[in-house]
Order: sequence, then structure tokens, then C-alpha cells
Amino acid sequence: MAAVLLGAAAVGAVVVSANASPFGRVGGVLAAAALIVVAVGIVRAWRWAFGVAFLLGLFWLWAAIALGIQGQMSAVQMIVWIAWSVVIMAVAVRARA
Repeated sequence: MAAVLLGAAAVGAVVVSANASPFGRVGGVLAAAALIVVAVGIVRAWRWAFGVAFLLGLFWLWAAIALGIQGQMSAVQMIVWIAWSVVIMAVAVRARA
């Protein structure tokens, strides 16, 4: 499940960055590549991938809260990304145990 969620976030990163500046598009593609590498690591049960997934979820949670507070993200988007972050962190912790 975490790999699917990470893959969906990778697709979302590319879609969102499509309307950005050239620098933003490169950043979106690099972010998507990192998410895909972690998703593959989770599928293959690489130990480091679960820790990285947890950290991605944690940082994404902080980013969603910060962007919501700043008014850069709607309430619905904020709720969706906070839920995504919590699920990724929970799956990563559960898989490591």
C-alpha cells in the first residue's frame, strides 16, 4: 500500500510541476524519481526504504501543515496530504517492526 501511495505522489509531483518554471519542472521530476526509488525499495523490502518512507511522510506532514497555515493549500488538500503522510508513516513503522 505504501508503494502505491508513493507512486501516486510521484505522479502528482510531475503533474503539479508541469505548469511550473523550468527549474520547478526539474525539481518535480527529481522528487518523483526519489519517490519511485523509495517505492521500489519498499516492494523489494530493502531495510533503508522503510526509514526513508517514514521521513518522507514526516516532512510531507510538516509541509502540508505549513502550506495550509500560509494559505497556499486548500483545507481539502491539506486534509488529504496529512492523511497520506500519516498512512505512509504508519505503514513504514509497522513494516519495520
